[in-house]
Amino acid sequence: MEVAGDHFDVIIIGAGIMGSCTAYEAAKRGLNVLLLEQFDFLHHLGSSHGESRTIRYTYPEPYYVPMVIESFRLWEEAESEIGYRVITKTPHFDLGPACNKSLQSVISSCNSHSIDVRVLNESQVSEKFGCSFEMPEGWIGLATEGGVIKPTKAVAMFQALAIKRGAVLRDHEEAVDIKKADDGNGVVVSTVNGRRFRGNKCVVTAGAWTRKLVKTAARLDLPIQPHPAASHSRLLLENQRKL
Repeated sequence: MEVAGDHFDVIIIGAGIMGSCTAYEAAKRGLNVLLLEQFDFLHHLGSSHGESRTIRYTYPEPYYVPMVIESFRLWEEAESEIGYRVITKTPHFDLGPACNKSLQSVISSCNSHSIDVRVLNESQVSEKFGCSFEMPEGWIGLATEGGVIKPTKAVAMFQALAIKRGAVLRDHEEAVDIKKADDGNGVVVSTVNGRRFRGNKCVVTAGAWTRKLVKTAARLDLPIQPHPAASHSRLLLENQRKL
């Protein structure tokens, strides 16, 4: 079977937020990009949909904070190019035992990267939020800046920007195989529809389907597990809503 279409610089499998961002950034660098999605674009079967996700500086791992600083810059750059906003900056609040090592690491990380973080006791928390707030004895609150991202709108933004930069986007193209090209130059990605696409590189951003895809395509069983930070983010977001 002949390889369909052009020879791409990079083929990206999975059009959620990771894949759509990658397509945009690669196309922005002048690369010839193909983005493949097994379902409809903007589907609700993965994690890149809905009305809200949090963005914050409060990570105990010190390497995250510079990444968040750079992320805010890149979000603003994309918003400026598309002409609308997908992030609303908001106050961000964490709380926990003052002796908690993770919480103390958060304070240290913010301070070392000049992120404004206020350590609040119970009365200060009540004053800040304008309501009675009871915390267990020995607990503190951390007040910083963060934001709320609209996931579906953000994915749509990056897909639109990728197209604007010349990327090719195809939905209902489930990748089922990734192999080196016969001549050794690049890869060939085969889809369930019987099409084959050739590229110099292939980036897999398939989320929960990554393990299945890699096992099918490369006969490798990667021990992929959800990261605890995802659960932490959801908990913080629920706390923000309650406040």
